[in-house]
Amino acid sequence: MLPTITTSTLCLLLLSACGQGTDNTASAQGESGQEPSTTWKEGSDYTVLERVRFMDEMGFQQPAEAFSVLIPKGWKHEGGVIWKSLQECRGEMVGSKVRISSPDGAIVFNSLQPHSWGWASDPMMMQNMQMQAAQGGCGVGPEKSAEQYLQETLLPNELNGATVTEVKQNHEAEQVIAQQSEKYRANARQYGGEAELRPSAITARLKWSDGTEGIVLVSVQNLNTTMMNAYTGEMQVLGMSTASERSWVRFPAARKAEAEQFLANLKSSMRTNPEWKKAVDGYFVDLGRQQDRVHHERMAAIDANTRAMTAAHKQRMGDIAAQGAANTARHNERMATMDNNMRNWEQQQAATDRQHTRFVQTIREVETWQGSNGAVELSSGYDQAWSRGDGTYILSNKPGFDPSSVFQDQNWSEMKRQDP
Repeated sequence: MLPTITTSTLCLLLLSACGQGTDNTASAQGESGQEPSTTWKEGSDYTVLERVRFMDEMGFQQPAEAFSVLIPKGWKHEGGVIWKSLQECRGEMVGSKVRISSPDGAIVFNSLQPHSWGWASDPMMMQNMQMQAAQGGCGVGPEKSAEQYLQETLLPNELNGATVTEVKQNHEAEQVIAQQSEKYRANARQYGGEAELRPSAITARLKWSDGTEGIVLVSVQNLNTTMMNAYTGEMQVLGMSTASERSWVRFPAARKAEAEQFLANLKSSMRTNPEWKKAVDGYFVDLGRQQDRVHHERMAAIDANTRAMTAAHKQRMGDIAAQGAANTARHNERMATMDNNMRNWEQQQAATDRQHTRFVQTIREVETWQGSNGAVELSSGYDQAWSRGDGTYILSNKPGFDPSSVFQDQNWSEMKRQDP
């Protein structure tokens, strides 16, 4: 991943991130088994953050870690990576659905998988897209800005009953989306066309009638591709829109600061497994090479290729399974190496997932703390921080607090705040 980014440039874009997984990190109780002193109270005097890991249970032969985040110790979490079939909407094929909540259920974070839809200037193509939508394909409709998507899609459905009190454009997140423009233009030029990418991203504040409040993060990319219609010889426009970031946190008004700190820590600590991402990207590269970009002329061929790919995939899976114990041993060795590389990568913090850090700047500042195992970004507002070296952190504002003596555990080491 990328080197640690200072708070002045930190902004979040979710991809959509995420199979289900947990991280059995060490608890705040020391190795000696003694209970912590009652002098200090967790949650008010200090906060313990644990790294939880989410797995991709569906995409490969064996479950693989897809991404991880830091959440307060004792919070609940569920969900993970979702794969759709080749016959469904290609823009929604891989995504994540995650729910995280405080122990009492008062603060709840939700993140939904990507949502894609399209349109076409050619009436025959529009009719074909509508038929596909009726069979489980991508939806049909005009492009939307992130604010329009919030008002027209999220509010009437997942955020039913909420009122928008503030909307801010996230220009940094839009710049991250725009970095993909050249890739789309290059793809379009291969088929004699032109592509235009229009990004949109917002952070909005919400209120509900029961007094609860919320923060919602939305990003949408609108891609319009212009190419020749093989039937009419005229130029046509094909549009595809994807809402890749669809997440929000809801909380009691009195716990606004706590919810903001949780969201800042969650987003700034998002780490995507580079090996998993490489495998997923490679899958789509192979998939893209086998499909014809000119949908109106080769739709029947694409359907045939899809069926052939599915059959070939099943055959490959059968061959792999038939290899037996030798293959399993090699796989376990590779997984062990990957896991070791992943742990070293997390400790060194050699990179950060830019698509999961762009919203933080518009919510609450974060600070960089330096420890014996490298740097980590945590929510601002604390005077002291400690690391145990296993992905567990303690934050405190109480003078004299020392987890090494409180928990009778000498593995805790104090961290230093790093200047931006």
